Amino acid sequence: MSREKLIYISISVFFVLIVWAVVSYFFAPVGGSVRAVGFNIEQGVGFREIAHNLKGAGLIKSPATFLIYGFMSGSAHKLKAGNYTFSNDMSLPEIISALVQGPEEDIAITVKEGETLAEIEKKLVQAGIIKPGGLSKFPGKSLEGFLFPDTYRFFPNSPANDVIRKFLANFQAKTKALSETYSGDFYKALIVASLIEKEVPFSEDRHLVSGIIYKRLAIGMPLQIDAAPDTYNNYGLPKKPIANPGLDALRAAIYPKSSDYLYYLSDPLTKRTIFSKTFEEHKENKLKYLGG
Repeated sequence: MSREKLIYISISVFFVLIVWAVVSYFFAPVGGSVRAVGFNIEQGVGFREIAHNLKGAGLIKSPATFLIYGFMSGSAHKLKAGNYTFSNDMSLPEIISALVQGPEEDIAITVKEGETLAEIEKKLVQAGIIKPGGLSKFPGKSLEGFLFPDTYRFFPNSPANDVIRKFLANFQAKTKALSETYSGDFYKALIVASLIEKEVPFSEDRHLVSGIIYKRLAIGMPLQIDAAPDTYNNYGLPKKPIANPGLDALRAAIYPKSSDYLYYLSDPLTKRTIFSKTFEEHKENKLKYLGG
């Protein structure tokens, strides 16, 4: 082999390696800590604008590489409008493939006041959003109490961390005004709110019941709350919320109403709360409303 031919081959190989390295770099995921990124394509938006928007969202490294790959693969005119959820660990070809396939239909999930973590997780699993244990096996402090009642939209087969992140972001947004103005232990108030949510249906009764709960805690009396059976045998609050309260119950927990009452029960017919000042009066109300 002549010296000139050897030089030509060496230069060609070097050039191919350089091109391969450049292409690999720009095709590779952006990297960094993995995060979900919402991305929207409106009807009529051009391919070039999509490329620059993806760059702005931190999902691709180079709009030019996106354009070149799109045109060479024949994908440029096949991208579908809609709402997407991407991750910064997706490669450029993976993103284009997802845009060609079109957005997945999201699923609406409504969390009601007083629902438990187990009940909410069951809804999400049955809807195909997460796998069993996605919420209940979350490491660290229990999510009970932090799954704020609201309507959420999730995609099928979502990473559990993305679902949890959406729940916690909504909890923080909805409770921010209360938490920032409350000087007490907010987690303790959240526990009290969960008891109130399960125990008392009407807003006007909740502040009085809240006052009774704090009064019982202050005098060392068992809470004796039907919704939390352990409070009959143990003093103090449960160690964590027993359900996920809404804002009304949380306000009642933060703003208790003082009264002379120490006992209460719920009328099974009207669901109204019947209050008593003494145990004797409470026994009479039990006989009157509960039959014993």
